[in-house]
Amino acid sequence: MPTSDQFPENWESWEIDPSTRTSVHVWNKYVPIDVSVGTSAVDLLSVSRGIPSVNLVTNPSIENATLTEFTASGSAISQSSAQAASGSNSLLVNPANSAAAEGFYWSHAFAGHTEGTHICAQAEVRGASGSGDARLEIHSSAGVVLATGATISLSTSFQRMTLSYQIPDRTAADYRIAVVSVTQHNIDFYVDKIGVEQRRDGAVQPYVDGSLGVNYEWFGTAHLSVSKLRPGISVARGFKLKNGHGSQTVYIALDTTASSTTGVLLKAGETWETLWPLDIRTNISALASGASTQVYGVVYGVHQG
Repeated sequence: MPTSDQFPENWESWEIDPSTRTSVHVWNKYVPIDVSVGTSAVDLLSVSRGIPSVNLVTNPSIENATLTEFTASGSAISQSSAQAASGSNSLLVNPANSAAAEGFYWSHAFAGHTEGTHICAQAEVRGASGSGDARLEIHSSAGVVLATGATISLSTSFQRMTLSYQIPDRTAADYRIAVVSVTQHNIDFYVDKIGVEQRRDGAVQPYVDGSLGVNYEWFGTAHLSVSKLRPGISVARGFKLKNGHGSQTVYIALDTTASSTTGVLLKAGETWETLWPLDIRTNISALASGASTQVYGVVYGVHQG
């Protein structure tokens, strides 16, 4: 049986009319576009506000030589430019080979909440060689292990570690987020893209620091302050897009998949620039008459609408 919105008499429900408030919202978001398009449709933009996030680690990719927020534990730590998962540096950890659980920790005061709140931690690790191990742990301020992540067998490629721990009560307390060896060994390892966030949902989000691009910001000095990911575009309002190819054509479609019947034709070198506000809520799609057709420009929008 058809649902109520599947009767043609109810076509009004198929359309979205922005309210007065949202229709005059300043276009405070933009996304640069530079996409190579071929004969299969691709999205130039998938409309998504994303999930705002805050990284409490102030030097998360070790780009600054100041390492005072990290405390060595059974190891020596230093900034290294030998390996990097983000930026130019990482934290080199040299275990003392005296026991297991050698590495470093980062500490911070967290407060619980009656609705539940979590410490969400992440980092990437690689070994100086393809042996040894490491893992992410959460400790009390006294060093008691409260939660452990999966054991990572070290390799010569960076691997991501994640861990989420629910704070048990509303009392503020210091916790340590540690990266340590699991067994005793003397294999150096590199740690990068360190992220710690307090979240109600308990979900570890993608890594954030203020230098990653549009909508990423530092609260203060770059690589020495907390950073955030601001919301992205939830409704695209306008754009300027150019077919950069010298001979091939492009079809561009709004809120649907591009084809020769759904797309607007841009001949070689032509530009499509909107002159009035639109209401694009799903995607901007493109299809070209041949491979390696560059479409570039900018999309503007708002973070709510």
